[in-house]
Amino acid sequence: MKKIDEKKVKILFIITITIFALILAIIQPIDIAPDEKMKMYICKYIAENNNLPSGTDEAVRDPAWGISYGFTPILSYICGGLFMRIGGIFSQDIHFQYVLARLPSVIFYCIMSIFVLKIAEKLFKNTYYKWLFILFATIIPQVVFIGSYINNDSLALMSIAIIIYSWLRGLESNWNYKICIMLACGLGLCALSYYNAYGYILTSMLLFIAYFVAKKNYKELFKKGIVIFCISLAICGWWFVRSYILYDGDFLGLNITDEYGEKYAVDRLKPSKRITPSSTNASLPYMLIKQDWIKDSFKSFIGVFGHMDVLLPSYCYFIYLLLFLAGCTGYIIDYYKLKHFKNQTKEKNLLEIIFILNIIIPVILSLYYSYYSDFQAQGRYLMPMLIPIMYFITYGIHNILENKLKIKNKYKNIIKLSIYLLIILVTINTLITFIKVYI
Repeated sequence: MKKIDEKKVKILFIITITIFALILAIIQPIDIAPDEKMKMYICKYIAENNNLPSGTDEAVRDPAWGISYGFTPILSYICGGLFMRIGGIFSQDIHFQYVLARLPSVIFYCIMSIFVLKIAEKLFKNTYYKWLFILFATIIPQVVFIGSYINNDSLALMSIAIIIYSWLRGLESNWNYKICIMLACGLGLCALSYYNAYGYILTSMLLFIAYFVAKKNYKELFKKGIVIFCISLAICGWWFVRSYILYDGDFLGLNITDEYGEKYAVDRLKPSKRITPSSTNASLPYMLIKQDWIKDSFKSFIGVFGHMDVLLPSYCYFIYLLLFLAGCTGYIIDYYKLKHFKNQTKEKNLLEIIFILNIIIPVILSLYYSYYSDFQAQGRYLMPMLIPIMYFITYGIHNILENKLKIKNKYKNIIKLSIYLLIILVTINTLITFIKVYI
């Protein structure tokens, strides 16, 4: 009976947060999210022409920036275009069309959350911390926002959740072929999402190779590695072959993006004319502190909406800051004399090292982009680290409450309940903020 009840709670939770994301998708005005209008060009082209645009097509190029999102993977926008084509039978209203184009993000967010539930079952045995991790990873406002407008980030988060769940299952099952296929699907979808999520492709290789090398089972490494490579290539390879042909070998579409930006953008937005910390000889510490990169990135990782101009009440950021600091402190405490690693299995240690890498990689990529290319302190660029960072924060809070805090259980329970209520309070504030601004 207990298992049935828990299953019902999980189903109700998924339905609730999916409806929440759908409400945000419906109440947002058109072109009110980051670069949504440029992404809508792709969806609209696909819906109207029933084929994929080249990134060079004037119909999908932004007149100000001179570039298009058609140069980089567009799977999310393909799905949005299909929804628009089908929904267009019933209405051509522009707001309705935007909602249809946003539906893939809502669906990806829903699927991501389902896999987060599965990941939580593997990472945490205690029900309280299991659900704390779930709340951290699914209803942090920025994640819900990403699940409500046209973007590739929601697809990236979904693919990352699939990949991490595959890691957990693979480490406990000696990577049976079913898990290898699941990992391959996650990697293929990841390759068709957002480039800042590509660290998971690299770290999947490292994790997979390290596992079999440690067991000295090179035959299985080769056989199963080939299966993963072939399936993931079958899922994503077509896009990169297409780009290679269309853009003279530029299979990632990065060089031609700069080329078209330089050729067609308004003067101040040309890549060579953009003012960046690097171009002004500002130091990295100056960018991080004086230009508020750390503060703005943290805030927008928690939740900044619209065109980075709609903020939550200040206490919402303060709540998450306290929880993050407590969690990180609680995790780091046990690194004294490497006590933490000594008390875990080799597989768990390997997993945590891989998690740490997947926190470092998005941060480095975001720093590099802001410093050298286009200063944008946006938390969505850090979102690939969501599940790993929330694991460490949850683990740290568990360590403090269960091992370090010497108080009576009734007081611990009050603290635990308070943490739940604070997270839910911030989520409620997200909906209130949207209603106040957009209705």
